[in-house]
Amino acid sequence: MTLIIIAVCLLLSALFSGTETGYMSVSRVRMHSGGDHKSWRGKLLLEQLKQIEEPILTCLVGTNLFNVIGSAALTVALVDRFGQLGQWYAILVGSVLIIVLGEIIPKVIFREYPEDMTMFAVPGIRFFMVVLAPIRFFLRAYSRFWEKMVPAGEDSEVEGLDRTNLAALLLSNSMPRQGDDRFSRTVDSFIDVAALNLGQVMNPIRKLVTVTENTTVSSCLDLARESGFSRLPIADKEGSRLPGYVLVRDLLFLSRDDHQRPVPRKLWRNFLLVDVRMTPFELFEELRHLEQQVAVVVEPGGNPIGMITLEDLIESVIGSVSDEFDGPLP
Repeated sequence: MTLIIIAVCLLLSALFSGTETGYMSVSRVRMHSGGDHKSWRGKLLLEQLKQIEEPILTCLVGTNLFNVIGSAALTVALVDRFGQLGQWYAILVGSVLIIVLGEIIPKVIFREYPEDMTMFAVPGIRFFMVVLAPIRFFLRAYSRFWEKMVPAGEDSEVEGLDRTNLAALLLSNSMPRQGDDRFSRTVDSFIDVAALNLGQVMNPIRKLVTVTENTTVSSCLDLARESGFSRLPIADKEGSRLPGYVLVRDLLFLSRDDHQRPVPRKLWRNFLLVDVRMTPFELFEELRHLEQQVAVVVEPGGNPIGMITLEDLIESVIGSVSDEFDGPLP
């Protein structure tokens, strides 16, 4: 019975610990693009994310509660078997079990598969949110008590958070030189970009440097040399479809005989397709998660209308980024 209690406590500790990481790693963009938001688990997760403090607090309370119960049960079992020496065994064994099985492994798994694992866990978290509601109520009351006992200073109150106040708030923690407004301009750029969609940042298809499925390897290399682009989109004859792109790096090691032939299909790389209604910040999150550098922007109906790269997103905030292929600045 004691072993069962220890195993259950360890399992629940891992559930709470991993789910806490999952809540902070879930992407609403990936849930909507994958259709997960339509399932009952997905709807429950999105509902919990609206007030994320409650499930996070439940996870923190649950992790500590079951770590204490499991440690106590383990100590009782080892002391009963080894006497006073069992206390030291309990410290050693309990620490390893909690750190490895209760913390590290579940956090890694939930971080790698946040949507799938968190949606799997949300019904259980919902149950414990109800069970642990009195404890959460007590903790919130305790927090409000100290807020009243130690009121915030007048300088800490912010009546509104508009463009000017946000810039002033951030600048108050930096030491720019007199007349140096680069930081405030960057803050302004972040705020401006937040109101855009990808259609306002992308490169339209008509302006892209493209190749066709019949373009030879030699022509692709020549075009890359002339344009300075390392990724060449493959367009159909009408230029209305982008089935993939060629990464110039893949062409460098082909034999001389292959240079006069079209690029092999096995070297075509697939584009990440993204909705034009996404914001640049949402796309940046998606590219970072998938470790991609480029995406094709499509209309709601699925027709491609442009291409956007990670560099385009960065330049939309900080301005033009020059590399070794760019000419001298005017």
